[in-house]
Amino acid sequence: MSKLLDIVPSWLWAFLLVLALTVAGIERTQVLKAKADTAAAQKAVSDEKLDREAENTRRALAALADLQRVIAMQAAHAKAQQENVNAYETKLAALDGRRRAAAGDAERLRNQFTVFASRDRDQATSESAACQRVADRSAILGDLAARGAELLRSGRIIVEQRDAEVKVLLGISRNDRRLLAD
Repeated sequence: MSKLLDIVPSWLWAFLLVLALTVAGIERTQVLKAKADTAAAQKAVSDEKLDREAENTRRALAALADLQRVIAMQAAHAKAQQENVNAYETKLAALDGRRRAAAGDAERLRNQFTVFASRDRDQATSESAACQRVADRSAILGDLAARGAELLRSGRIIVEQRDAEVKVLLGISRNDRRLLAD
């Protein structure tokens, strides 16, 4: 080996040494650059994953907020519908009470007309044929008047019941439109 050292000039050794060091430096730089590129690529992938996760989280939060809004609208709708039904049932109960009272009034009137016709008949006994016709007519008229009053009250109650049904249906329709508009 000492003969090899003597044959090769020292500047060539220095050149070869510098060349070897340069090649080693280049390789080391390329390795470091590859590591940096890999780290940057991993960071980019990691950043992209984080961005996707953040976007998914934003979408989930938006869906949750929308779901909460829909649930609140449905709860308000259900509450309004229940109020409409309760008002309708209250109105029906009041109408039923009035119907029973009207039936009682009709029966009372019928009894009053019967008593009146009976009294009229008793007084008409002095004139037989004419008085009998008057008595019969007053009994018939009494029954007709009582029946007319009963029919009138029943008719009013039926009309008010239909009005209550229409109000409930209008309230339900209005509520449904409000729900669909939101």
